[in-house]
Amino acid sequence: MKDDYKSAVTITNPDEFEAALAAIIEIAIEDDVDVRGAWEFRTDGSTRDWDVNITELAKRFEGDDRSTD
Repeated sequence: MKDDYKSAVTITNPDEFEAALAAIIEIAIEDDVDVRGAWEFRTDGSTRDWDVNITELAKRFEGDDRSTD
């Protein structure tokens, strides 16, 4: 199953990575999957393994003067 996803998307820069990550998270949320928490990934064919943490943030609204941007 993992190989199906890998062949469906080409990621060659950080913007494409962020877009792919956002899409998979949004799909999971729409299907009632709780994505919050730590996710450990053991990679095949690589010397690296990864830990990804997903934390829910308070939604920022346009014109919100509490924003730190």
